[in-house]
Amino acid sequence: MAATKLAFFRYLLIDQMLRSKFKPFPTKDELLEACRERFGVSSASTIEKDLAAMRDEFDAPIQYSKKMRGYSYSDTKYKFLSVNLSDDEQLAMAFVESLLGEFRELPIFNEFSGAVDKVLDGMEIAKSSEVQKNVQRIIQVEQSIYKGKGTHQLKDLIYHISEQNVIKIFYQKHNEPHTKPYSIHPYLLKEYRNMWYLIGWVRKYNEVRTFGLDRIMEIEPSEETLFMTPEQAHFNPEEFYHYCIGVSALNQKPEDVILSFDPFQGKYIKSQPIHHTQEVLVEDDNEYRIRLHLIVNYEFKMLILGYGSSVRVISPSPLEKQIRAELENTLQQY
Repeated sequence: MAATKLAFFRYLLIDQMLRSKFKPFPTKDELLEACRERFGVSSASTIEKDLAAMRDEFDAPIQYSKKMRGYSYSDTKYKFLSVNLSDDEQLAMAFVESLLGEFRELPIFNEFSGAVDKVLDGMEIAKSSEVQKNVQRIIQVEQSIYKGKGTHQLKDLIYHISEQNVIKIFYQKHNEPHTKPYSIHPYLLKEYRNMWYLIGWVRKYNEVRTFGLDRIMEIEPSEETLFMTPEQAHFNPEEFYHYCIGVSALNQKPEDVILSFDPFQGKYIKSQPIHHTQEVLVEDDNEYRIRLHLIVNYEFKMLILGYGSSVRVISPSPLEKQIRAELENTLQQY
């Protein structure tokens, strides 16, 4: 490592020790010991030069207290690195923080929050409490009732995916009383409607499958050691879900679907398209007709049913019959 870069890291360590509330006024020997453990520094003169460089090059108000027999900053508000944010930048940070609040239930968020706190602390990015309060009053993000079952495994799964480790999971489907082991080559974590899913290749079935994290009871190393890469399994996450709503991509090919909405609902579909393949066929006082090109999976069918009487399936015929049958079965419930 270059000497200048190593010196900079020593400055950061010294700054941290000078600002410590738990062990204030570190002595020269304590600074030397810390730098020896971290960087192999063996000379007290190196610490003296570092303190001088911090004073000269970074205007650090370092002082020595005879009473406390240690070093400190004469200006307690000083920090080695500082970033001044404009009002607009502080507002943007508060806005993003309000959005991230939706993920506070995830255990891994605590580590992210801790990392952010370290960055803010080290760089003195002072967030205005008044700005935060104002943003919290005027922005409300839909809160999930999903309390994160299975999300405690996100950190481990991210690690296994990054390291290309084959893992064994014990999975319990909703309609089965017992768990079943699966040896998985993990590729992707996907979130859909506040639920997290693991996507990976299963050798036993020679295909990519999807597993809900809430149903993964246990994870352990697999007996398999040779990892099947996404390229070898012909898995491309962007292409895999390109024509899919939700997570049930299945092994189907996308097809054209034509839907007809009443004019009122059509305004919402126009402002918030169902899918990126949406194409407008008719837009008049009688209907708003669109064509989609996607995989007809469970999530898509549930989406259509959610529009109720505001939508009619024009084609394909099998989908029209399935939706009709589902609506007829629904009527029998009343």
